[in-house]
Amino acid sequence: MNWLNHDHGNFELAVYKCRTACDASDWPLVQCTFREFASRYKSHMHAEEEALFLAYDAHPGTTTDPTDSLKADHTQILRLMEHISELLDVGSYESLAEDVSLLYRTMIKHHEKEEEIFLPMASEALFPNRDTITADLKRHITVRD
Repeated sequence: MNWLNHDHGNFELAVYKCRTACDASDWPLVQCTFREFASRYKSHMHAEEEALFLAYDAHPGTTTDPTDSLKADHTQILRLMEHISELLDVGSYESLAEDVSLLYRTMIKHHEKEEEIFLPMASEALFPNRDTITADLKRHITVRD
């Protein structure tokens, strides 16, 4: 599941580019970069929730506490993304840089939680089913892209 970590890095870079474009008041670049990022990130979160988290939650001896926490993070990230999208839709740029920065920081914390805590736990618990789960994750991402 190392490719999930690679995706996280790409998403962080996209939001960083949005923030840099905000600093330059390059609103068309912010629009384009953010829209592409948001579409792909929503697909990524959906795949995690529908494939990885479900498989982990169904594994004997696990608790849903880790996935509940990660899903709560997803909800918070989605709200921030929706807020930024609304600002872009109406051309309200005054707080955009700060909102994009908040999204960036929130994503970093979430990715650290997934990569440093959840994925090692999940990898150990789900190792016997790794090929099936990886294929399911990729299928969810491919279907939604």
